[in-house]
Amino acid sequence: MKLTLLLIALNVIAFLYSSADFDYYIKNYGFNSKNFLSGNYYVMITSMFLHLNLGHLVGNMIALFFLGWTIEKNVNNWLYLFVYFLSGAFANLSIMLPIFGYTPQTVAIGASAAIAGLVGLGTLMCPGKFVIYPTALPLPFIVAGAIFLLVNLSNIFVPSIVAYPAHVFGMLSGGFFGLLFGEDRKKRLFVFVLLLVLISTLPLFIGYFR
Repeated sequence: MKLTLLLIALNVIAFLYSSADFDYYIKNYGFNSKNFLSGNYYVMITSMFLHLNLGHLVGNMIALFFLGWTIEKNVNNWLYLFVYFLSGAFANLSIMLPIFGYTPQTVAIGASAAIAGLVGLGTLMCPGKFVIYPTALPLPFIVAGAIFLLVNLSNIFVPSIVAYPAHVFGMLSGGFFGLLFGEDRKKRLFVFVLLLVLISTLPLFIGYFR
């Protein structure tokens, strides 16, 4: 778990460092359309290492720890890092889309979009491996990925401090590379879509047979 622990350490160090003047770092290193369109493209990366508070940091690092535990055993190290950073950077762009209602001053921070990229990667690269996420019970990665995507899709247009669109875009970008480098692409994609349908319609069946 060298890469996972390294990423966790970098996030913790960045949190401690930025806590000295949080408002300054959020303003200058958080991602928003104003910063990005001003040519400060580095905010696509720096924003991934800023966290609102200790709870925000701990929640993300716990998720990263358990996801990384499974992914590092089954995915090439360079692919892991590439997907982590690319997904986080790409997902930031989602808050610039008018459909989601964010303003140019809305700031996106946190590692969750990059972590969502790992969810997408693991879902299609190692679907049968067990992961302790997003529940405390071990689930096959493909099931965990389906639950994660459905939860975020169901909240994508709900006003919230949680950037659900970034989570969705992050997972989709990670999933793309999971398909690109994974085996049995058509089969795995079919099973994933089938799980999405089954999980999303399960409440209807339960209600019908009550």
